[in-house]
Amino acid sequence: MDQQSDNPAVRRRWRISGQVQGVGFRPFVWRLAERYRLVGFVLNDSNGVVVEAEGAPDQLDAFDAALQSEAPPLSVVAAVDSQVIDPKGDASFNILPSETDPQAKAGIAVDAAVCPDCLRELLGQGNRRSGYGLINCTHCGPRYTLIERVPYDRPNTTMAHFFMCPACKQEYNAAVDRRFHAQPISCNNCGPKVSLVTSTGQAILGDAI
Repeated sequence: MDQQSDNPAVRRRWRISGQVQGVGFRPFVWRLAERYRLVGFVLNDSNGVVVEAEGAPDQLDAFDAALQSEAPPLSVVAAVDSQVIDPKGDASFNILPSETDPQAKAGIAVDAAVCPDCLRELLGQGNRRSGYGLINCTHCGPRYTLIERVPYDRPNTTMAHFFMCPACKQEYNAAVDRRFHAQPISCNNCGPKVSLVTSTGQAILGDAI
């Protein structure tokens, strides 16, 4: 990050509370930081989201405004508290592992209906999520029904028992993908299976669910 000698870097810390976990908030913050050429980090904790960002003052102001005006559609921001702290000179902006606090206060997102992009995949042909009834991304899918505790990370959900296949893992790690850090991510190759059975347990055959 280039800084002019007469415009030294400033660092701010934000605590964001409300329904901000399980809604794509960390990927959203990461993309904002890339847009405004900031360094620092974002992480979930048991009370919400914590952000530290460092850069030019005008870029930090724009970043601060966008945190609320452009927040993910499934999020509900209850409060944003910020303060100026000492610069640390980070080399990049990163999504860090979550921190756990026994006094959990983070809101839990509700389940969201399938989004248009996932619906196109679900009903389309030639992709590994064709007909996959548990399709999801950062904009839709289960949240409340699979979380066991906060912070909202895959190991803290019922998806902990399902390991991502290489293709899902690639999407999860790709910043330009809408499944970037989508905790419930899965597909026909690696996720839970859905079936319909009779009262006696006999499978009912038919189209993919």
